[in-house]
Amino acid sequence: MMGILAMAAAATAAAAPAAGAGETPRQFAMRLYAGYRDPNFSPLKRPERVFAPALVAAIREEARLSRGEVGFMDADPICDCQDPSGLRPSIGVARQTGASAQVRVALRFGAGGEVRNLKLKLIRTVAGWRIADLSNPDEPSLLADLTAWNRAHRRRR
Repeated sequence: MMGILAMAAAATAAAAPAAGAGETPRQFAMRLYAGYRDPNFSPLKRPERVFAPALVAAIREEARLSRGEVGFMDADPICDCQDPSGLRPSIGVARQTGASAQVRVALRFGAGGEVRNLKLKLIRTVAGWRIADLSNPDEPSLLADLTAWNRAHRRRR
């Protein structure tokens, strides 16, 4: 009897949609930036909820190589800032191709309205949409730059 119940439970779990399966890339970005309403929010506290596995691995390696000091990432890459107070994101249209998507985000800060433009490159994982890479006009690929920094600092050890 237990074997039948276990098989039924496994079949039900396999048929269940993955977390975030109904969420669009734009909805993911909107939910992500809504997190900044909480003054204690940081996407780096639990990076696996925001970033794709390769970027999570690079972020964790950078933290390990930095040994508690400021490393390559001296700011929050999602808001492209050290202090998100006054952040007003404008989420653009998502362009989706299969299991990947790009979402443009215009970030405005404070009364002066300084604008920073980001492009989120997303992939669909079993857990839902995650950021595989991101770019801004000064940095075409966070993942590439972070990987290069990690490689250079691994050699120094």
